[in-house]
Amino acid sequence: MLRAGFQEQYYIKAQKIRSALRRELDRLFSEVDLLMLPTFPSQAFLHGQEELDGFQQKIADRFTVPANLAGIPALSFPVDRIGGLPVGLQFLAPMFGEGRLFAAAKEYRRVYRPERPDMSRRPAEGAVL
Repeated sequence: MLRAGFQEQYYIKAQKIRSALRRELDRLFSEVDLLMLPTFPSQAFLHGQEELDGFQQKIADRFTVPANLAGIPALSFPVDRIGGLPVGLQFLAPMFGEGRLFAAAKEYRRVYRPERPDMSRRPAEGAVL
């Protein structure tokens, strides 16, 4: 719960930013059917690896947060592996555009087959999964 005086400083300001983001996305969707973005801004890192500090990890969400803030559908899916680690993309659609997301992901998979990991191999000794 926000104390009196903080509502204007935080909540109302956040709602204004959210509304501006929603308007900008609505404008974009008047020109395109979907948006395609990376899921993560850099190559994936191993679980437990100390490549990103806490602040960098929060910034890493910058491509997934807009859909959540604007309340629009998004679908993230694996597209490749680099160095054995997954690479993902995501589609964002306008409100009630879930059908577009599924159709686009299905078509993407039909055209670009992602490499499937060999699940029969055991991880290297000492690997953190």
